[in-house]
This record gives sequence, C-alpha cells and structure tokens, in this order.
Amino acid sequence: MPSTDTFPGALAPMPDATASAMLVWPSPEPVAPPRFVEGFEPFEAFARDDGADPAALAADFGALWDFVAAHPELVDAPETAEATARFLGNAIAVAHPGATWRFTSEPEVGTSTMSVPVAGLLRGIVEHPDQREAFREMLASWPQADRDAEELAALSRDEVDIDFAVAPVPFTRPALAVPEFVDESGRVIEYGSRWAGSSPPEDAYSRVSHPERFAPVVSVVDALVDHLETWYEVDVDRRTDESGERVWHLRPTTGATIILTGPAESVRIQAGALTREYAPSCTCDACDETAESVADHLEETLLAIAAGGLREVFPVGQRRWLHTELRTPGGGRRSGGGEPHPTLSAEQLDGAADLLARLPDGWWPAWTLRSIES
Repeated sequence: MPSTDTFPGALAPMPDATASAMLVWPSPEPVAPPRFVEGFEPFEAFARDDGADPAALAADFGALWDFVAAHPELVDAPETAEATARFLGNAIAVAHPGATWRFTSEPEVGTSTMSVPVAGLLRGIVEHPDQREAFREMLASWPQADRDAEELAALSRDEVDIDFAVAPVPFTRPALAVPEFVDESGRVIEYGSRWAGSSPPEDAYSRVSHPERFAPVVSVVDALVDHLETWYEVDVDRRTDESGERVWHLRPTTGATIILTGPAESVRIQAGALTREYAPSCTCDACDETAESVADHLEETLLAIAAGGLREVFPVGQRRWLHTELRTPGGGRRSGGGEPHPTLSAEQLDGAADLLARLPDGWWPAWTLRSIES
C-alpha cells in the first residue's frame, strides 16, 4: 500500500473500490476497513500553494476547519471538493484512531457508535463555520461514546439462567376484529405486507394512514391484564384519566410494576424503573405495523416481565446510558440501550439508579404465582 508523510499510516483505496475488486478476486482473508484513504493530493497541493503545511492541518482538526472555512472555493471544482472531503475524513481518523472508512450511500468515516459523511462535513464547514467548536467537542467525546457503547454491548452478551415463573395456563389471545381499509383507488390495503420485501417510498415515512386499525388491540390489553391478575399476585387498578385515556396499573407483590396507558390507537408501556416503550413503536406507513404485530409485541413484553425476564442496568458508562433487556421463557431475547426517556427528571434517574443497584445485575424477580387451590 502507498504511504504518506501527512498521515500516520498506509493509504488504501476507498472501500467501495476495494469491495468491487474483491468480487472479482475474492481474498481468503477478510480485509480490514482502511483507516486512511488515498485521493486527497489535490487538497495537499492547494494547501501548500497557500502556504499551509498539510501535515500540520492533518494533526490539528481545529486548524484544518479554519483553513477549509477560509477557502470556500475548495468546493467549486468536483476534483478539489472530493480531495478535501477525503483529507477531512483522514484527519478525523487521526483525531480518533478507532475510526475507519466505509461506503454506504456516500463515503464516510467513523466507528459503530457514529459516522461522519465527509462530503456533508465539507459542506457544513463552508456553510456553517460557526459550528467549529461543537464539532470539536463531538470529536473529543467520541472515544468515551465508543467505550460506553462497548460496555452496553458487553451487557447484551451476558448469559444468565432465569428461573421463570410461568402461568400454568397459557394466555389465549382474543380474536382481533380488524376491518378492511382501502386506498384512494379503492383497493384493499394489505397492511403488514404492503411493500412485498422492497423498500417503501420515501413519503411513506411521513405518512400515517388509518391509525384506527390498531384500535382492536385494546381487547388484547384487557385480556392480558385479566390473565396476569388471574395467575399472579398482582393488584390491578383500571381507570380512565382526565384526558380520556385508559390506564392499567399493575402492582405485583414481587417484581417490576407495569403501567399501560393509551387511547384506542396506541399503548404506552412503563415497566420497572426506567423502561419506556410504545406499541406500535411507529405508526407510519413505511413501518407497516398491524394490529396483530402490536398484539404480538404486547403479549411478549407483558408475559416476559411477569415471568421474570426484565433487566434494567443504569447508569452505564460516563454518559449514564440505560441498558434494557427482555427474555422470554421460550428463548426470545431483545435488548436496547441509550439515553433514558427525556421526560425523566434527575431526581427520578437517581432514584432509579439506587433501586436498580439493589437488584442482581439489574434483573427484576418474577412475579409471585398465585396458589392453586385443589
């Protein structure tokens, strides 16, 4: 591979070119993504002609930002703009040695935590030079974000044997009476299979049609709550709040409390100390959720929590992220991590941290099954 005095490492082609070559001559060894790519020489020549040292710019991203911002003509010619974008990406890899290049819809450099499209960065520097310090702060915090993300990932890899408490009679879901809906041409909308494995149109992400298709799910919520109340020691408060939303508050004698709130078209789930979910998670046409898929999610979530499959770990890392995990008696598993819900106050977060620290590795105990009288 070629080398350069500007960047501390060997140069490689942009990953898309490498991937194309591997299709013709597959390598028996996996090829690591490059840390530095070639093709930035026109920017180097421009910098030298202007009296700047490219190596000094590569080592000081603040100085590089100022240089690019002072020369908006760099974006005028496609060749110079691409070379500048590649130089910027390589400089990010100097500032954060864990960053490597990839090509998705456009070239970008980053880690599993975050990635920077370099052409967009170049435009941002030229059009918004005042964002310099904000970008430098992001670069400075990036390594810690990677460490926190790895800590979250390690939690997701934990193996544990759970002594599930499963009701002796399986839950039976009531039949969902979902009416047919038609589009503007009168054709029946096949929710759940609208896109037939292809990508949805762009406008589908901002369009919500017939959210009332989720209304039948309320019968599943009622049935699940009745089932849990029958088989577990749990106090259930059913009410309608001042806004007209229905609320189901489940307080077990052991384990995580559950609060379900919602109008006819959606259900908000609060569980344990910090878990917050929505069913459906998104109502847009692109996601193409159905009443059946929402009922599946609710059934899996509520039955798993009652059986002892909920884990919450907080705070994780210096960024104080939340790790949640749900395991089902049938072997299902899902996990998530990130910032806690923005509506939670600092006092609530501190109280949750104290509570979760008293649980074994964040695992909530199973609800207590009711005694079965002979």
